[in-house]
Parts: sequence; C-alpha cells; structure tokens
Amino acid sequence: MTTAVATRDGEAAAMGVAIRSAIPAALRGAVPAAATGAGAAIPDRVARTVERVAILAGAGLLLLLVVSLEDGATKLSVAREALGGYWGVIAWPAAAMGAVVTASVAWRLVLWATYRPVPALDASDPRLPAVTVLVPAYNEGACAGECVRSILASDYPADRLRVVAVDDGSRDDTLAHIRAAAASDGAGRALVVSLPRNGGKRGALHAAFARADTPVVVTVDSDTILPRDAIRALVTPIVLDPGVGGVAGRIEVLNRDANVLTRMLGVRYRIGFDFVRASQSRIRSVFVCPGALTAWRMDALRGGIDAWRDQRFLGATCHNGDDHALTNLALSRGYATIYQGNAVARTKVPEGYRGLSLMYLRWARSNVRESLRWMAMVPRLARRARNWPAIADGLATFVQIPLRLYLLLFGYGLLLVHPSLFLRSVAAALVFSVVHVAVYLRSERSLDAAYTVLYAVFSLLTLQWVYPWAAVTVRRARWLTR
Repeated sequence: MTTAVATRDGEAAAMGVAIRSAIPAALRGAVPAAATGAGAAIPDRVARTVERVAILAGAGLLLLLVVSLEDGATKLSVAREALGGYWGVIAWPAAAMGAVVTASVAWRLVLWATYRPVPALDASDPRLPAVTVLVPAYNEGACAGECVRSILASDYPADRLRVVAVDDGSRDDTLAHIRAAAASDGAGRALVVSLPRNGGKRGALHAAFARADTPVVVTVDSDTILPRDAIRALVTPIVLDPGVGGVAGRIEVLNRDANVLTRMLGVRYRIGFDFVRASQSRIRSVFVCPGALTAWRMDALRGGIDAWRDQRFLGATCHNGDDHALTNLALSRGYATIYQGNAVARTKVPEGYRGLSLMYLRWARSNVRESLRWMAMVPRLARRARNWPAIADGLATFVQIPLRLYLLLFGYGLLLVHPSLFLRSVAAALVFSVVHVAVYLRSERSLDAAYTVLYAVFSLLTLQWVYPWAAVTVRRARWLTR
C-alpha cells in the first residue's frame, strides 16, 4: 500500500487520460471526464493532520458515548419497565453486537496498519506464467468491447496472455463490440464465444473456464477497465508463493463523479478493499475475491468447476455469489486468498438507489449463503493452527448476521419508545466513520474522505433492511441485474 500511496496522484491523472481515451464518444455522456480520477487533492501534511484529527474525533465521540451511558440508561428506563423481565432479550444481544463490532474494527485496524502489497514483477520476468483472462458479458454494449481492449493492451508478455470473452445471449450489440475488439488484436489472442441464450453469469464463466488451459486464470467483469499493469501485479503473488490460490485486485469506481451516490460508493469500495480485504490478506484469508478482478491458480479450482456451476442451496439453483463460492472452493482446499492493492480495476456502479439496493441485496444473499458454507468448513480448517486467526475473524463476521436480524425489529421498537436514541445511533455511526476517514486518507489524499461520514449516515438511514431481508429471502437466487 505504501508504494500505491506514493505514486497515487500521478497514476490517477494518467489513468484518467488513458481510460478516457479508450471510452468511445457514445459512452462519454455516462462517464464524466473526472470519473476515473481522484477528488480534489490534499497535500500530505494536511492529510496527515486530518488523519490525526479524525482519530481524535473518533476517540472524543466514543468518550462522549461512554460518558452518556448513565444518562442513556436513565432514559431507557421507560423501555426497561415496559419490557420487564424481557429486557435482557434486547440488552444482552445489543451488548454482544457492540462488543463484536468494536473488537472486529480494532483487530482489523492492527492488520490493516501492517499490510503492504507485493511489488509487481517486471514485465520481462520469465517467471510470469501463461494467463487466460475470462470475460463474461451480457448487455454491456460498447463497454464490453473496451474491457477486452484494455486487457489486450496490458503490458503482460504478449505470448503468455489470452482472452476468452463470452457473450451470454445478449439482446443488444455486445457481441459485435466484443468481436471488433478481438479482431483489433493482430496476434489473435482473443477468443469470442457466443452462447445462444442467456443462462446467467456462472454459465458464461463456466464456458470460459472450459476453454482455458493455462495454469492461471483471471476473471474480469465486462463493465470494467484495466490499466496496463493490473494483470502483471495481480499474478505476482501466485508466482512467488505456491500456497496462494486466489488474488483479489482493488476495485475502484469508474463513474465515480456521476452524482453524490457514486461518490459515496467510491469511498465504500475503497474501504471494502484497502481496509477490509487488506486486513484479511494479513491472515491469508480474503473471504470474497471479486469477480471484477481476481487471479486464480487453476490447481486451486480444478475438478470443482462443474459443481460450482451447478451449485444449489435449499433446493434452489445458485445464480448469485459466483465469486464468493469460488473463494470458498479455494479456501476449502487449503489455499490462501490474498489482496493485491496495487492491481487496480475500475468498474461501473449503480447511479440510483434502486440499483444500489439490488446490488447490495445480491451481495448480502450470497454472503449469508456462503458464510453458512464456510462455517461447515471450520472444523476441517481448524486442524491447522495457521487458520485460527482467519477462523476468529470469520466467526466475528458471521455472528453479526443473526444478531443484526434479531436486533433490527427491537431497535425500531425502542426508537418508537424513545426517539432520542436515534441521535445515539447516529453518533455511534460517526464514531466508526471517522476511523474510515483515516483509512481512506492513507489510501488517497482526497477531499472525498468527507463522503465516508456521509455514507455512514446514509447507510444507517436507508440500508439497514438489506441484510435482514437477505437472510429471510436467502433462497431466492435471481441475479437481479440479469
């Protein structure tokens, strides 16, 4: 991460120009000129000062909450009296949730502070293996073609790079754009597969896997653009460490400047990768390697791809969570999954609340399902002491799912009894958001760090229903975007 931070400002500007020139005029109305760059830059000295202020503000808010506990207990007496002996059914789970969340954040801060990406091998290094990049596409139009072009423009050794692009029965001109992109490569490194009808992302990826014969494959979503060094950086840890089965890249938001929502998502993505996955990488267990940019050692997946395609849960075929399921497959075989923060991809995100909520619902359903599958693996993983930190981290995350579901209804009930508790909920959200401000500023010296605080309040007010609803409807397997 230190290397990434030191060169971030120059890379952001260069990346913006490169991607901007790669996007045809038809798309430029949807992707603003500044979408691929950073927000207003902050000098290092100012950023370090803001980091310290953010940490102090978080500590101050936490102290304020602690000092106000006595007053809060007094105000909650109405609810306590109304519930009588049933008070414990709320108080104890709430205390457990608070303890787990606080401990998890503290634990991840320690891991995050010590994370560094593996320096990428030079493009001339003979150790770089043959790689096949898999691109499933459905109704992405010109963007799918530009995705393929960005891959073919990589500085990876040309004789060791292949692309398999699968059109999953698109109803628009996606196939034509993919074919045009493939034809533009004089070396003939791109294979285009056209499926007669839409069968879902897993089916399209399975068709691509079937045509890959290299020791390493990379998955890339068709609405994603890669910089020239992304694949080389992504593959490096697999080359240097035989125990690594999957490498997650860093996903950033391509249409970041479209509106306030995409600005917040830009921050959310950065925290999800440069904080959550960076910390998980330190214990060699990234729980979700994203389909938008992940390198897989084929030995970690071999023999399990058919079962992955045909996966069922509670009798229903699984269409969502293909990336999470692949991660579980690699972990179940004893391979490590890590995060490579210097391997970047930029992808389009929803620009409205409906699209956002459907995306989160899809993620949450797959997370509930795959977390249950991961739990079934724990007894076997626990036989090796090196897995214990990852198991502790995973259990802390998993236990929050039922606690959140259990407490949601009671939480709304308490707000009705005493509306002033809402202010404490906002204060608690702000406590954790200022930690994320410091994390964000370490990754990017940008005023967009302010969107971290805004997202915390936005999430509290509008997204708390997602996980509970996902848990209740986990059997529903619709992709929601296909």
